Amino acid sequence: MNFAKIESMNMKSKLMIIAITPVLFLVGCQNSSQSTLPAGVTHASSRGPGDGGGGDTCNGKMIESYKVDITTLPEFKKFIAPILVKMNPSEKDKAPFDFTAKLKTWYLIDCKLKDIPAERKGLFLESYQTAVHTSKEIFIDAKSYRAMVDEEKAKLLLHELIMSFYLIKYMSVKDLCKVSESCSGDYEVVSNWKMFRPETYRPLNSDDHQNIRAVTTWLWENRNSVTGDTFAKIAKQYDFDKRFQKVGHVPTREIVIEANTLLRMLKRYQWAGQFPQFCQFDPNTVISRSTCQTTVEADIRDYLVDGKAITKQIYLKLKIKRNSDQKEFAADFFYPLPPDQKIKTGLSTMGNVLNMVTISMLSQWPGYPGVEPKEGLKSKMAMIMLNMADFENPEIYQLVMQSYVWYSFEDEVAVTNGIKMKTTYGYLTTLAEESENLFVENELPFKIQSFMKSRAFVRSVVIP
Repeated sequence: MNFAKIESMNMKSKLMIIAITPVLFLVGCQNSSQSTLPAGVTHASSRGPGDGGGGDTCNGKMIESYKVDITTLPEFKKFIAPILVKMNPSEKDKAPFDFTAKLKTWYLIDCKLKDIPAERKGLFLESYQTAVHTSKEIFIDAKSYRAMVDEEKAKLLLHELIMSFYLIKYMSVKDLCKVSESCSGDYEVVSNWKMFRPETYRPLNSDDHQNIRAVTTWLWENRNSVTGDTFAKIAKQYDFDKRFQKVGHVPTREIVIEANTLLRMLKRYQWAGQFPQFCQFDPNTVISRSTCQTTVEADIRDYLVDGKAITKQIYLKLKIKRNSDQKEFAADFFYPLPPDQKIKTGLSTMGNVLNMVTISMLSQWPGYPGVEPKEGLKSKMAMIMLNMADFENPEIYQLVMQSYVWYSFEDEVAVTNGIKMKTTYGYLTTLAEESENLFVENELPFKIQSFMKSRAFVRSVVIP
């Protein structure tokens, strides 16, 4: 059995999953607790046509006249731009933090700002209110700001950027897409997935402000060595958006997963009863018509060829029971492991939210020990789609058991480097009634289809 072919097959399956929703350049903020307006900014007593507000001024100028693009400021270019490059050295797969400077409207304004209560910010001292952060705007007191040295100016800007990033957790994918104007696909469906739902909004309290200050301090102190991964870890520690734990650019698509990590995950899902439950999806509407119950037994066993152990394998006894008609889908699956029991696989990203890995396991597959290729042979594939936001604790968001029947085989003989090889290919088709698809939501974002092409590699053997 050539397991390299299986990995190639896995990659094709992953590409199909990736194509479902190229949706997200996720950036944005939602309502901030800091809704205080600058002093001198008042609502006009007269009403404009069909509206409840009028123009506001500060020292004889319209508020809009104080708008500034902070990315053009010398202190931003000197201190903050290099941080962004270190966190995400590639122009591809931009992370949410890269967009925070453009996310809100910034004003460098010539009016003193109203103070926000110190206890609300977790401060127990007298301080000067140099900036006020609202849901869509950031006001900076120009007089106070210009009196600061460039490093302190940069720290203030960085603090506001970190606060914008912190507030993303209260924003839906749908709203984030509107702000970024960079989404495609059916992102409104994705927006309702549990894994992508925002936290319920509440005003920021002293703990939130302390979290923001802690991350700002850390990022400034580590600005010369920061990476996307190290920033993601500190953001996770201080309760930033859990959907964006992998905020940096992924430098390589290949990752290594320990076999024991997968085994531990499967046991956690078994004992906690956490497997995806929605199933029996209508092939046309892709809406779930039932729920399913899943049980597994998993361990690492010897992989035997001719009665001799040649390596280890993950063994998975999988049973799915559909509640609508009590139909059961069951099989024993195997995943041969390399000697170090480390699985090299590809990591795919859905925007900067979902870091996806697909693990495929086979049952009664032609070419496996004791399974001869013959017409009418039935085989199964179990595909486990993982969210790898936390590499030590993967989460299953989809589980598919797909059944096939082989209806023809053919051999091809070729000589490579003086070695004569016979390669067997088989033709197979999906048995839809003997297959089941479990998902974390009651609506799939894609049409159900076979994960295998009609012609598949079976095995290669040397001809003496």
